[in-house]
Order: sequence, then structure tokens, then C-alpha cells
Amino acid sequence: MKKANITPIYKKGSRSEAGNYRPVSLTSVVCKLLESIIRDQILGYLNQTVLTNAQHGFVQGKSCLTNLLEVLEHWTSSMDEGYGVDVIYLNYRKAFDTVPHQRLLAKLKMIGISGDLIS
Repeated sequence: MKKANITPIYKKGSRSEAGNYRPVSLTSVVCKLLESIIRDQILGYLNQTVLTNAQHGFVQGKSCLTNLLEVLEHWTSSMDEGYGVDVIYLNYRKAFDTVPHQRLLAKLKMIGISGDLIS
């Protein structure tokens, strides 16, 4: 279950540059099923302990659009009440391309996920 076939999927740009491909892991159906069960358990735990209603990314029924609509409502209300609104946009597009696994495991342990699941 720790082995997978990695297939490069072309994104955009020059086909001769490796950075223009996204690696996709092709694993067994059993592995995908277990990943899905583990994901559901972790998300259930996180929804009860860590995540708030302000979380929009990676939450079922929420998206970048729902986040934008909520914040737009907040900005509009603030402006109607006479407050100024300053906005800074950050692009995290490449931020999640690589994840330092040891740091991720440490953070999961800090929020109470441990044992066989971490192993």
C-alpha cells in the first residue's frame, strides 16, 4: 500500500519543463478506500475540535466563492457603518505544492491525532 505509480499530468506552459506537470499517484482501490475512511474520520475530528465556521477551504459545502461572499458582506456592512476597509490579497497558489511531512506530522500530533493513524 506504500507503493504507487506516479503519472505526470500536464498543466500548462512548455511541455519540456518538469514544473509544468502535476504528479498523480495511481494506487489500488483498497488503498483509495482506506484513504477515504481515514480522511472522513480526521475531518470529523477536526470539525469537532479545531475548525471553525470561518474555515472554507477543504470543507464540504464551502469554497473560495462562499468565503468571498461572506467577506464581501462583512466589508459592505463595515463601509455602511462608516468604517474604512483595507484589503490585502495574497496568492498561495504554489504554497501547497510541497508539504514538509515532519512538520505536518508534528502539527497533527499537537491537535490530538496520534497512534496508528500517525504511524
